[in-house]
Amino acid sequence: MITNISYLVLISLILIIGGWAFKALIAIAQGKPVEVNLRNPLNLKARWPKDPNNSK
Repeated sequence: MITNISYLVLISLILIIGGWAFKALIAIAQGKPVEVNLRNPLNLKARWPKDPNNSK
């Protein structure tokens, strides 16, 4: 049980770090500065509208 949880955490960390590194390489290739955001490392944004009155 503990082994499965540790593998899940390990795979998640590898994917997050790999995704951040890939985005950093793309930013470097485009000549943009690399920004480090520890609270949202992959810079994912919500897809739903913030104001429910504007959604149609």
